[in-house]
Amino acid sequence: MNVLTITQLNNLIKRTLDREYLLKNVYVSGTIINAKRHSSGHMYFSLKDEESAIDVTMWSSTVMQKGLANAIQNGLLVTVKASVNFYNKMGRLNLIASDMQIGSKSPLQLEFDALKRELTALGYFDDSHKQSLPYMASCIGIVTSQSGAVLHDILHVSERRNPLVQFKLFSVPVQGNTAGPVIARGIAAADADPDVDVIIVGRGGGSMEDLWCFNDRSVVEAIYNANTPIISAVGHETDYTLCDYVADARGATPSHAAEMAVLPITTLQDQLSEKEEYLHEFIRYTLQQKRTDLTLLFNRRLGIPALQFLHKQKTHLQELSQSLTNATKERCNTEKHSLALLAQQLESLNPLQMMVKGFAKVEHKDKPITSVTQLHPKDDIRVTLADGYVTATVKEAHKDGRITKKL
Repeated sequence: MNVLTITQLNNLIKRTLDREYLLKNVYVSGTIINAKRHSSGHMYFSLKDEESAIDVTMWSSTVMQKGLANAIQNGLLVTVKASVNFYNKMGRLNLIASDMQIGSKSPLQLEFDALKRELTALGYFDDSHKQSLPYMASCIGIVTSQSGAVLHDILHVSERRNPLVQFKLFSVPVQGNTAGPVIARGIAAADADPDVDVIIVGRGGGSMEDLWCFNDRSVVEAIYNANTPIISAVGHETDYTLCDYVADARGATPSHAAEMAVLPITTLQDQLSEKEEYLHEFIRYTLQQKRTDLTLLFNRRLGIPALQFLHKQKTHLQELSQSLTNATKERCNTEKHSLALLAQQLESLNPLQMMVKGFAKVEHKDKPITSVTQLHPKDDIRVTLADGYVTATVKEAHKDGRITKKL
């Protein structure tokens, strides 16, 4: 099995096309769509018929040589002389036009241009009438065919982006001469539904005839008069109808319209996380700020005055303590002096001091003897001296040198 790389495959396609002489000079007829003039002067457009389309490039030198600078317009039926070109780096095939024969516009194109000019003059396509799409739609109204692929594409994309979004289908025919008014009524019904936040009007691709019902004036007026934002998703990216011009937004495809209408749930989750983090930070900052304010207020209204009051009371207490200490010392000194005087007096009255000098204490039956008249012969007495005592028996007692009693 020979497996080719992308480069090898594209080079093979290019060599094959380059060898085909018939593809070097071909005449192709079709309707011009999506015409664009580059700042360099090159013209880029597509040719399409009822079923297919191909991109065409006409270099600026050819445009100037053939005098086609202002002649290439959308909707013209033309025949171009061209060569088939394959850009192998990107894998794209297009025509390089070397000449062009311009025919007349088709009747439908002429009718389209006339109605577009009229509605433009009436202001139907002014940006001032367009509404912003809701940031987060909870219910989306779909005006399209129930059996078409458009409904499936929208639901598939929406389910992937946010399965919580709800939908309401307003089924209408999307092709035929009588489809326009029915589509207009479907748009009006969706607009009147209070649950619907945004409306998608769409169908798949096709020829200008297939899409013509979306150029119906009643459809344009229904979109213009709607209060609900509307996304037009008619045809392919290169197809334009009047619905695309009057709608509030245009989706290149129905899938693209669904992407525009449905906010991804992951975005909501990220935003919720960001808001939660912001709230936590805001609360933390606010609490810190309030703590700082409270500290300043406390210091200004309570803290500093309280400290000043405490300092004043402490100073007063120290003064009282010092006064009490001084008074106590003074009282103690006075009492010590008085005690010393009393001690001296007591010392002078101490019998022991008398005994040291030779005096003695005489007792009889534990009673002090102060007179000889208290004793009788043969009384036992106790004589206390400075270093002890002695016992004795009275033989005789003398008073004033006289013997008053004898044994």
